[in-house]
Amino acid sequence: MANKKDYYEVLGLERNCTLSEIKSEYRKLARKYHPDVNGGNPESEEKFKEISEAYAVLSNEGKRRQYDQFGFNKNLFDGFDFGSVFSEFGFGDIFDNIFGSGFGSVFSGGRRNSRRKRGSDISTGVKISFKESAYGVKKTIEYNANDICETCKGKGSTAEDGIVTCRECGGSGSVRIARQTFIGNIITTATCSICGGSGKIVKDPCKNCRGRGYRAVKKKVELDIPGGIHDGDSLRISGKGNSPGRDSINGDLLVTVRVTPHPTLKRSGDDVVSNIGISFAQAALGCKIEIETLDGKEEIVIKPGTQPNEKIILKSSGMVQLNGYRRGNHIINIDVRIPKRLSREEIILLKKYAEGRKEVIG
Repeated sequence: MANKKDYYEVLGLERNCTLSEIKSEYRKLARKYHPDVNGGNPESEEKFKEISEAYAVLSNEGKRRQYDQFGFNKNLFDGFDFGSVFSEFGFGDIFDNIFGSGFGSVFSGGRRNSRRKRGSDISTGVKISFKESAYGVKKTIEYNANDICETCKGKGSTAEDGIVTCRECGGSGSVRIARQTFIGNIITTATCSICGGSGKIVKDPCKNCRGRGYRAVKKKVELDIPGGIHDGDSLRISGKGNSPGRDSINGDLLVTVRVTPHPTLKRSGDDVVSNIGISFAQAALGCKIEIETLDGKEEIVIKPGTQPNEKIILKSSGMVQLNGYRRGNHIINIDVRIPKRLSREEIILLKKYAEGRKEVIG
């Protein structure tokens, strides 16, 4: 700005204004002074550059801090003009931030995106047993996917001249669209609907893929499921998804793991929990019982005098930590079962037992 006006004054704001106020005021002034709205009037164009320069500085936290501290310090702002501001901030970026996406493309020059297309992801599932989830397992997954056509190598045509430049977009893959907005007639770019952004038209399509460059095939992949995985966890295999044809990148394969419930074992974090029931006599006198664990059958000792709801903990016999090496514990809940019905002999014996301990019964 040759006359070096105050940026706050340019936007009609106080120095303690908020970023929201800066954006709001710039939006109003941009609508008013945009050259397209004013028929290319030179004064409006100059005013528009002035308010845009002010916005570019005041909307940037770092530059605003420097401006507030040093003002028009020669080292900071000498030679500071409209072109240098938008070279740094990006003319399209400012319009995208204020008015939404689509305005930035006005100033992008309509350049075609040279990045390769990426195919869509595929979702599938796999079932594993409870014990397989504890230690990990390898599974072969079969699924359907779109893959590059082997006949035409993804081109869409086997003929030398089977692919021609799209006339609609001239091979750029994008077209310019004019639309009327609140700041005037705006030219934006959009993907060409005729060629789908490829810039090419298949006039002699491959019979195997019907000109698409890809076809549906059945694929297999070996999946390494880690130990400790939870029911419902998903694993991503990069590059095993769909392909949209030539010059593309395959999407990913997403596999949801479903763990089949175990009849006696349940998971609690990295611990495994099971329940066993013992009789009053077994609890009082002690016993040995065989139980199911992740490592197979194991005999555990019930100590004499075991109480209801006591727990026995088998250290490091639970689940392997996901992406780790330590194991949780196996927690055994003891349930002492009291019989609901007793024989006559059992009643007599229990009464004698109670009398001997001077317990009140009946």
